[in-house]
Amino acid sequence: MDELPYREIPAPPATARATTVMARVVDGLGFRYRWATEGLREQDAEFRASPDSMTLRELLHHIARLAAWLDAHAGGEPLGDIERDLPTLRRATLGRLVALRTRLVEMKDEELAALSITGKPELGPLPFWNMLNGPLADALTHVGQVNSWRRLAGHPSPRADVFRGRPPS
Repeated sequence: MDELPYREIPAPPATARATTVMARVVDGLGFRYRWATEGLREQDAEFRASPDSMTLRELLHHIARLAAWLDAHAGGEPLGDIERDLPTLRRATLGRLVALRTRLVEMKDEELAALSITGKPELGPLPFWNMLNGPLADALTHVGQVNSWRRLAGHPSPRADVFRGRPPS
């Protein structure tokens, strides 16, 4: 099996621009997701922290949809179907984040500023800023939930060095 992306956070972009800063946030999400889902077992996927919470599988599916939505709205492939099989879902989510990152570092700041995104129809088109405080922040929150759910289920995630972007030692 091929090595999954985001074993480590890539070297930072050479310049700090709006697009490269956003790409770095995507890198942080990809790295955190990669390690939050490392070693996740099928039996863990149905864990639910409380009766009104999502299962781990539902959280991962939601994160996958957020990653696909972000990628699609930044010029990537349309949203499409999201796999339910854990290894495929994990690989697809990380793939969408890598594609988004690649597109962002190649994008001009003016192109990012010109993005018009859609969410709920009643809101109409929104600027790219809403990608940050909406789906990107939401995905990071849910990765934290994945880590919490795994601890509660008795099968914690490996402890990666999120500050330096290094895998568990």
